Amino acid sequence: MEPKVRLAYSEYLALADQARKSKEYERSFAYLEYAHILDQHDVLCHVHLQMLWLALCTADWREMAGQSYRLLLTPFGHLFNRLPLGNTGRSNVSAFEPMTIPEELREILIPVERK
Repeated sequence: MEPKVRLAYSEYLALADQARKSKEYERSFAYLEYAHILDQHDVLCHVHLQMLWLALCTADWREMAGQSYRLLLTPFGHLFNRLPLGNTGRSNVSAFEPMTIPEELREILIPVERK
C-alpha cells in the first residue's frame, strides 16, 4: 500500500474506533467503509474483521452474517483479482458490485492507480 493511502487508511480506522467507543455506530461504519475502499487491494489490511466486530457491538445479525460471508470471500477475491472497485464492504450492498469512489478518496487513490 502506498504511504499516502496507508496514512489515510490508518486515520479512518482511528476515527472508526473513536466513533465506536462513543457509540456513534453509523459514523463508525462510514469510516470503516472508507477504509475498506482504500485497503481493498491489500490482502493483509482488509477491514471486514473490524466491520464484524462493530456488527457484534450493535447486535446487527444481518451485518454479522454479511461480514462473515465477506471474510470467507475476500481471499478468493484477491486470488482471482475479482475485487469490485469502490465497494464499501457493507452487507447492504452486493459483495460483487463495483461502486463510485467518493471524491475525497479519489484524490488519494487515483495517482496510485495510474502507476
